[in-house]
Formats: sequence, structure tokens, C-alpha cells
Amino acid sequence: MKGKIFQKKLVLQILVAIVGLMICGVGVGIFLYSQLGVDPASVLQLGLGNVFHVSYGTASALSNIVILFIVFIVDKSYINLSSLLAIFGIGYTADFVSFLLDFFIKGEPGIAIRILMILIGCLIMAVGIATYIRAGLGVGAIDMVSEVISNKLKFSYRIVRVVCDITFVVVGYLLGGIVGVGTVVAAFMTGPAVQFVRPYVYKVTDKVLRDSRG
Repeated sequence: MKGKIFQKKLVLQILVAIVGLMICGVGVGIFLYSQLGVDPASVLQLGLGNVFHVSYGTASALSNIVILFIVFIVDKSYINLSSLLAIFGIGYTADFVSFLLDFFIKGEPGIAIRILMILIGCLIMAVGIATYIRAGLGVGAIDMVSEVISNKLKFSYRIVRVVCDITFVVVGYLLGGIVGVGTVVAAFMTGPAVQFVRPYVYKVTDKVLRDSRG
């Protein structure tokens, strides 16, 4: 009986994580379409995509795989289900959403619309982040970088995270990634946005996960 409950809970956790990652992908896709810059990690992935002539989704998947390979060598205990699910969950969803927006929106959106899009994208990303973290299956590979460095070198996580984000932006920009107002919005507003939506998201996710107890 306990085994069945555990299996049901794990399945629901995986589903919640997948939904959260895909919601993140929707937010990133809106950011991409705005052409006003994306979050720091996506700047790096766009730069890699530019260098290797692949889509954002493929660049995201490849960068996640490389990071997970390095983390596996350093300390495989950091690798979790969410880090594996994130390989494909965010990037290809963002590609699809960007494609849909490009297909349905005719003409070049004005600057006001594009700014509105990055604000909406940031809010959607926040919902996705709160959802997949609440699933309790760990974090994605990109977020894992700061965590591993902070723990292994005994540095402040906040400082390491800022340094990593700046590094992602600089390297990504040099490789051809898009940096703009959207990058600033993502860097400074994502955290507060996650905090704002967290209570509302948790009401839904907790209800779903409680159902695992039958």
C-alpha cells in the first residue's frame, strides 16, 4: 500500500515539475519574441545557438547536458529529476511559443507591446519557477551551477549567483545573444515575482500533491 502511495506521489510530482518547466518555457518564449533581451541563462543559450546555428531549444538542451556531465563528475548527488526534465522542458517549449507568436502576430509589434510582453513573460516565468520548485524534485542544471559552486567553494550563494548571471550575460552577449531591457527585468524582477505568485501557485500544487495520499 505504501509503495503504491509513493509511486502515485512521485508521478504527481513529476507531472507538476513538467507543467512548471513548460510554463517557464512559455514565459521564455514570450521574452524571445519581444526581441528586448532575455534572462541571463537564456542570453548564454541564445549565444550558443548563434555560434552553432541551432534553435534556442537545442542550445538549451545541449548546455544542460554539458552542465549535468560536469556536475556528474564533480558530485553526482546534485543531479535530480528536475535537472533531467529541464533538458527538454523549457527550451523546446520556448521555441514552440515563439513560433506560434510569430505565426499569429502579423507585423512588428510596437515598443509598448514588446515591453508589455516581457512583463507578462516575467510573470509567467515566475509561475513556472514556483510550480516546478514546489514539486520537490530539485532544480534545473543552470540553477544548479550557482548551488554547486557556492557549496564546494564555501562562498555566499547570493554573490555566486550574481557572478554567474553576469558571466552568462557577458559570454552570451559576446557569442551573439540578445541583451536588453528584458535582461534587466528578468534579473531584478523574477525573484520578487516568484515571491508574489508563490502563495497562489502553492494552493494549486499542494492540492494536486495532496491527492497522492488518496
